[in-house]
Amino acid sequence: MADANPTGDGAPVALSIPPGELAFLRSTFTMARDGIREELATFGERIPDPGPHLRQLAAYCRLLRGLRTLSLVPDREVRELLAHLAEVVDSSNEYRRVVAEHGALVRLLDQIGAAEVAR
Repeated sequence: MADANPTGDGAPVALSIPPGELAFLRSTFTMARDGIREELATFGERIPDPGPHLRQLAAYCRLLRGLRTLSLVPDREVRELLAHLAEVVDSSNEYRRVVAEHGALVRLLDQIGAAEVAR
């Protein structure tokens, strides 16, 4: 039996997002949403099960609406989508390597007493 309310009836969360982050999030979610729309329009007939694409599309739309209103009812789809997106961003930016390299440099600066210069 299908869930009559797949997004849930959770309480809305008031969002407090700095302007720079808001611009990044809007841009990222808009590109992702538009990419899914294009994929469905171009290859929709060849996608055996468009359900996951449609759920992701709906989640991105909810996220964008939440950024406009600064209020979001978080659901499983949104949480999973954000977690996956964070993993993709971390991987593509080599986050772990960058953090390790930064840590090595800061620790060396701390040892030679020059940390105040770099920070």
